[in-house]
Amino acid sequence: MKQKISELEQLRFSYLLNKQYDEFAAMCDADLHYVHSSGVTDDLFSYLQKLKSGLYGYQQLDYEIGKVIDMQDYVMVTGDFYAKVLVDGQPVSLKNRAISIWEKQGDEYKFFVYQGTPFSE
Repeated sequence: MKQKISELEQLRFSYLLNKQYDEFAAMCDADLHYVHSSGVTDDLFSYLQKLKSGLYGYQQLDYEIGKVIDMQDYVMVTGDFYAKVLVDGQPVSLKNRAISIWEKQGDEYKFFVYQGTPFSE
């Protein structure tokens, strides 16, 4: 399962980096809950609006997965998330402890929750 989730996370990043927002949306649960490191919270609709309007422009994304935990109907992923992103045209570097949750839907997984919390070493 860890391999499958790692592949999904990489696919998610690829879609965001390449501005393939329809493909990204297709891998998400309709009830996506996305909590940015700033504390701003988006649902799928509001996050897609921000992506498509250019508010967020991802330039580099890396996720060092620490643990993948099977929770029956969900899979929780923890690790360190690093990104370079343009936020409203301004460059921002992110270094977060992150949790993402994927919902099991039959043989598929849907991106359901993300929360990043900034950290320093």
